[in-house]
Amino acid sequence: MIFCINQRSEGEGAVLMNKKYKVLFKDTIIFALGGLGSKLILFFLVPLYTNYLTTEEYGVADLVFTIAQLIIPIVSVVIFEAVIRFGLMKDKNPAAVLKAALVVTFIGSIVTVAISPLVGLYRSIAAWKWYLCIYIILNVASNVLKSYLKVKDKNKSYAIISVSQTLCLALLNILLLVVFHTGVEGYLLSNIIALAAATVLTIAVGGVVKDLKKVPLDRVLLQEMVLYSAPLILNDLSWWVIHSSDKMMLEAMVGAAALGIYTVATKMPSLINVLIGIFSQAWGLSSIKEMDSTNDTKFYAQVFEGYSFVTFGACVLIVSIVKPFMALYVGKNFQGAWVYVSLLLVSAVFSSIASYYGQLYVALKKSVNNMITTLTGAVVNIIVNFIFIPIVGIWGAVIGTVVAYIVLATARMIDVNKYIEIKIDHRKYFLNCTTIIAQGIIVSADFYVIPVSIVSIVLFVLINRDMFNILLGTVKRK
Repeated sequence: MIFCINQRSEGEGAVLMNKKYKVLFKDTIIFALGGLGSKLILFFLVPLYTNYLTTEEYGVADLVFTIAQLIIPIVSVVIFEAVIRFGLMKDKNPAAVLKAALVVTFIGSIVTVAISPLVGLYRSIAAWKWYLCIYIILNVASNVLKSYLKVKDKNKSYAIISVSQTLCLALLNILLLVVFHTGVEGYLLSNIIALAAATVLTIAVGGVVKDLKKVPLDRVLLQEMVLYSAPLILNDLSWWVIHSSDKMMLEAMVGAAALGIYTVATKMPSLINVLIGIFSQAWGLSSIKEMDSTNDTKFYAQVFEGYSFVTFGACVLIVSIVKPFMALYVGKNFQGAWVYVSLLLVSAVFSSIASYYGQLYVALKKSVNNMITTLTGAVVNIIVNFIFIPIVGIWGAVIGTVVAYIVLATARMIDVNKYIEIKIDHRKYFLNCTTIIAQGIIVSADFYVIPVSIVSIVLFVLINRDMFNILLGTVKRK
């Protein structure tokens, strides 16, 4: 079924459209203050890690959190996604939604403790299995509670808590790594303590205890939420495969040192991921509200136009400066990581496109479709990794990531269009894709980096001159 735009007067439609953009813009700014602040702090912690941890230590520390992200969807049933979707429904009590989610969280915590000895069988992280267990329990609880803040429209509190958590993490990292030289243990403890502090703060700010006392446990609602979120387990596991399976395969096939180098290379694309994360949170809320009201497909198309313009543009600019920046950014043992960054930035752009359409799946309640498309990308990623990592090492992981995200983004664009007819400029989209892929490959080969980057920037401006004209006109009016 293709949704149609409701008939309304031109004046009324313009007012409603402006209101929608204002809400989306306001939420984006709020999440930007929290997300951008947090991610920038984390981004600038990388030089500390690369100077106070060896490549092997950094690889092992990252592996602990990589495995945590594999276990979290299973023990949580991804219930925090259901908190947002059901909490925003007009006929549901947000406090009842939270209570149901916390029941799932409690059961998941018991399961986490029970399986921790099994996780310890993985020799590379055996010494850190209880750190992993505590981190998983806190992470699930924190995600549920922070989702509740969004439901209660306490986005400013969410942003402040996110920044506070990251500042706490930074201070603990400096204390434990720089002052006390505690290595991997200090890295893990910093994350756990910061996450625990943020969880306690969220409970206090969100009025969680008071709200929970007002409602009984709604077993029917609990069942509905689990049925909604359960298919997302495979979806999140598939995301994990695309994001992180290459790290475990690198560690197994090449070694912890290669994993450390690759982990550092993925930090630069986190600048694109910052934009994705900030916008996706706001877009997720707006798309749900829009789907449940007027369902204006023109709104979806115009948001995609601006969103893709920003992500493509950010990629072209960052790739242009990646080589000199990485020389200053990381410790000398990690200098070789720069060659992998350009194509990982390209993969981040396609991840952003996939994320945009993924939020529409949430609004449509098409969690099965969400799962199938992500699973497709995961299967592609695994196959390419198995073929290329043994042959070309880290490059195999890079190739697998890029190909998987291209497949995922394309699959979602085609599938979502069956339910919502979003009219985008396919010619412009193809030219933008071609530009960033070509630039990424040539820069990675260290071939005339400056001239190629200049040409890429010029091409991007020409391809997107209509957007630049709109920006220029807006600036003139202001």
